[in-house]
Amino acid sequence: MFGARPARPGAAQLRELAARVYAFQIDSVNVLARAHYVAPFARLGPYPVAALDELAYQTRELFEYWGHAACLMPVSLYPLLRYRMDKHGDWTRQYMRSRRGAYMAKAYAEVQERGPLAAGGLTNPGKRSGNWWGWSSGKAALEHLYDAGLLAIAGRRGFERLYDVAERVIPRAAREAPVPPREQAMKELIALAAKAQGVGTADDLATYFYVGGWRDRRGPEPWWARSARARRKREEPLVGRLVAELVEEGRLLPVRVEGWKAPAYLHREARVPKSVAARAFVTPFDSLAWHRPRLARLHGMKYSIEIYTPAAKRVYGYYVCPFLLGDAFVARADLKADRSRGVLVVQSAHLEPGQQARRVLPELAEELRELRAWLGLERIEVVRRGELRRLFSAESRTRSPAPSRTT
Repeated sequence: MFGARPARPGAAQLRELAARVYAFQIDSVNVLARAHYVAPFARLGPYPVAALDELAYQTRELFEYWGHAACLMPVSLYPLLRYRMDKHGDWTRQYMRSRRGAYMAKAYAEVQERGPLAAGGLTNPGKRSGNWWGWSSGKAALEHLYDAGLLAIAGRRGFERLYDVAERVIPRAAREAPVPPREQAMKELIALAAKAQGVGTADDLATYFYVGGWRDRRGPEPWWARSARARRKREEPLVGRLVAELVEEGRLLPVRVEGWKAPAYLHREARVPKSVAARAFVTPFDSLAWHRPRLARLHGMKYSIEIYTPAAKRVYGYYVCPFLLGDAFVARADLKADRSRGVLVVQSAHLEPGQQARRVLPELAEELRELRAWLGLERIEVVRRGELRRLFSAESRTRSPAPSRTT
């Protein structure tokens, strides 16, 4: 997943990266940059953002759907995720033929006729609900049709989803590819997670695509159409059995990892690199940080996203990015792109226990400079808070000076 960065990363390198990590998470938080753009930068360096959009929304080599969460994934994974779509199919078609489903049927027909459309572009977008996400009736209908695979994401206007019928978005070869039975598809996703992660517990591997998670366990109807009894009903966990079958088939190898209590599994094609030439800020939505227990076990980093934590109770900051150097997380920094002023703001930075500022700070400073340039910002501004003053004071005594208060 990490290694020496290419000299001029572009679409070819993005394509290869997507084929190794399988998913770039999409999230609405835009403090630094959209998460699905930053994950490739962490691995490839300053690539053109337009190249990722082109793969997703022009050449259709990537598609949006529910992987770990909302993700851009290689279109080759489309058949493996059909089980999540198809379970909604019969219910949705029957519902749209009913009196209650007339609104959804009209919304679908309008997208067929006029798409791609945003929810607000419907002739009758409906009223906003009182739920915390504030979806309109139109948004709720289009999202369920997207869940069911009848609609797909044709593009984005800003960050707003543009929906179109799947036949006009998903390449024909992917739509017509054989669809594995549900449990076989789940096993394939677990195996892909093992390839992406290298080693992990059954929980680690399942969490990568949330195999057996709440989306897999819930019923075919959307949340707003489920009865209280249906909302309480959940399927029995099956990940343990699927992992055991993969071991029996020789696709996963059981291994013991020192310090881990749970059994671990290694993909049969996994190779241990001699060294890892990595230097990157990892966002909270990067696949390397998805499963916090694995991050703690593998890298010794206790990490949580503090966006939703009241400011007075935050330990490290609002949008804190762990800093990877080699094969270890050595620091973390609270970063913000102040686009109105053209400034990359370092609101706080902290060394991880046992790390030396003299080693870490030159690398951290250089990565900040590369990140600033890639974001198109003019300078770096350091807010001297917490441990930051000591860290950058120590770094300033080395040969490679860190950013000053404004650089």
